[in-house]
Amino acid sequence: MKKKLFVATLVSYLGIYITMPVLSAISTKAHLMPGQIGIMISLGAFAMLLFAPIWGKLSDSFGRRIVMIIGLLGMGAFFILYVALLHMAIGTATASSMLIYALMGTRFLLGIFMTTTPTAANAYMADISSVTDRAKDMSSLGFATGLAMVLGPIIGGLISASGNLYLPFYTTIVLLLIFAVIMTGILPKQQITIDNAKNDETTQKQKSKFFSVQLLSWLLVGSSVMFVVVGLQLLTSLYLHDNIGQSVIQSAKTSSFLFVILGVTLMIVQILQIKVFNFSARQMMLIGIPLIVIGLLLIASANAYWLMIVSYIFIGAGAALGMSSLSAGASLTVSQEHQGAVAGAVAMTQAIAGIVSPLFGSFIYQINTKLPFLFFAGFAVLTYVLFMIITAHQAERGVRSE
Repeated sequence: MKKKLFVATLVSYLGIYITMPVLSAISTKAHLMPGQIGIMISLGAFAMLLFAPIWGKLSDSFGRRIVMIIGLLGMGAFFILYVALLHMAIGTATASSMLIYALMGTRFLLGIFMTTTPTAANAYMADISSVTDRAKDMSSLGFATGLAMVLGPIIGGLISASGNLYLPFYTTIVLLLIFAVIMTGILPKQQITIDNAKNDETTQKQKSKFFSVQLLSWLLVGSSVMFVVVGLQLLTSLYLHDNIGQSVIQSAKTSSFLFVILGVTLMIVQILQIKVFNFSARQMMLIGIPLIVIGLLLIASANAYWLMIVSYIFIGAGAALGMSSLSAGASLTVSQEHQGAVAGAVAMTQAIAGIVSPLFGSFIYQINTKLPFLFFAGFAVLTYVLFMIITAHQAERGVRSE
């Protein structure tokens, strides 16, 4: 069952990342201005923010299986509509306002389903994982995310090399719809759970409530990880151009290479976590955040290409531990009945990062090119200190948040 959840998560994120390399180019051909492209992408992230917790609660009420299948089908269906609208816009001399609004609206509708399958898969993994195995099992879903981050752009770039910018979208649609059918057949209709009940009445009383200070500490420190991962996607090429002295074309190519390095590092560390380290969720976060902070400080002081490579290796390793840690640690702060809701809350932090990090990061970058990296590092340190204080109290009482 755990392998099926891995595949479902991988396919869902591939549905996002395969189209990313050509999204700006095909949107430009559809006569959208750069600002309109940014608004369109932000609308998708905003939809993820609004609906991730809703899908989580729906999976608690109606089951993980049906929500996962709806997520794959929904993405496939709205990608079809998205491509149809792109064809219409590109086929005209100038796209009408109605077509542009339709593309933006469709991107919003697509965003509603982008976190559906991963959210339900995370909740399902919590259902079938023991407390001691939770961190390791959640790392496998983090590995699926990292694998999609690396393979998706590579696949999209390769199949668009023919010059047909629609091919990544067609590939994504076929992939999502085929796996929706496959998942319908292989996911058990009767949901599987294991009993993680504790004898500690105080612990159970705390976990019967969804919101807690412990959960908040996990979401805050986890958001610092996501802010970095998302922010770097926008800032890397700009920083390479302004501080390392690369041309616009060189900075775009180098940026892609650095993200491959980050993604490969992320995957390697997550494999090591699953096979070798087997850290608890709290241990992963305690190790991951300092690695990210070191990487950010290296970027802020970088004046050479090789130093940028080193910094992205540090950030990739830290993000691998932090992203997996967030899902596992947050799930252990609530009872079984709230696993879908907490998975939605975790997905919501990713959506918040998708909206806030690019906007705020680009704004303070205009003030000083090093400021976003220093701010992200400072925010990570602040949330890290709060996390240590709150979870240390819990650990002392023998109720491990990992």
